[in-house]
Amino acid sequence: MARTISVLKWENEAEVEDAVHDIKAEMDRGGGLSKDTERAMQHSFLVADADLADHFLRQVRKYVPEALHYFEEQGGGA
Repeated sequence: MARTISVLKWENEAEVEDAVHDIKAEMDRGGGLSKDTERAMQHSFLVADADLADHFLRQVRKYVPEALHYFEEQGGGA
């Protein structure tokens, strides 16, 4: 049975920063992102408005640069 993942459209910078915190916590625990988390975060990144997507990439670069590769392939590079 397929798992349902909750996908979020970020509405503000605080939600973006919470997402980056979650990414960092998962990376610290397991050395990478689960496929479910990866897909959910990539979707949130893709549907975010441009300013929040840029903020997300800046926060990832600053706090968890080892996770950047999960999002560069999705059009990142700001």
